[in-house]
Amino acid sequence: MNAENHDGENASLANDGPSEGRSNSCCCRSVLKSGLVIVALSSFLALTTNALRSSGSIDLSRNYFRTLQAPVNPVQEQNSNGSNSEVNPAGNTGESISDQDTTSGQEEAQPDDGIQRLTFEDVHDHFMTAEEMVGMGESIVAFVDARVRDQYEEGHIPGALWLYHYESGDLIDALRPQLEMAFFIIVYCNGGDCEDSLYLAADLGSLYGLPPENIYVYEGGFNEWKEREMPVVTGSEAR
Repeated sequence: MNAENHDGENASLANDGPSEGRSNSCCCRSVLKSGLVIVALSSFLALTTNALRSSGSIDLSRNYFRTLQAPVNPVQEQNSNGSNSEVNPAGNTGESISDQDTTSGQEEAQPDDGIQRLTFEDVHDHFMTAEEMVGMGESIVAFVDARVRDQYEEGHIPGALWLYHYESGDLIDALRPQLEMAFFIIVYCNGGDCEDSLYLAADLGSLYGLPPENIYVYEGGFNEWKEREMPVVTGSEAR
């Protein structure tokens, strides 16, 4: 009798075991499905709210975690007065490299030697003025050729006086009256590396007493004059 009861209880337990396992598995799946439904609904509501907001919404296409890069702008240096100023690679404040190059070029073109220099445009204007004054018997502009005699005779600017620098001491007296009447004394040689015009211009003021403010050097010289296809005369006379 007892043995039969014991066998019946064991059979009952055996039958209840698989049923309880299936019940627990169904419960877990139900909870998981419910969680997924809640997550989906929450995401849908969040996206809908973000799209309907007029300002302050999240841009889903934007990368909010960009990699930081080194700055490409010039380093800013704070001055003593509290203001910021840019420092370029050359080490100067507020001045670009191109500005430095331009300034450097101007300093090379216009050395501080006390000699006034003229460009072709300036010389051209003075030449036209001199041509107009020739018929009036006046000469407020005097061109002076500082080259050797042979070069002068092969070709020179019309009206130019020959005054070779290394022989200027012997020639200056004959030319002084015309030079003293001129308000613009424009000295030239071949241009480029030729420095005879610079030496003669310095001597006209320091040795021969002509007003330095009236003395100029045409840096382009006779070579540039010919390249610009300006008038040229030959021979030993000024014209």
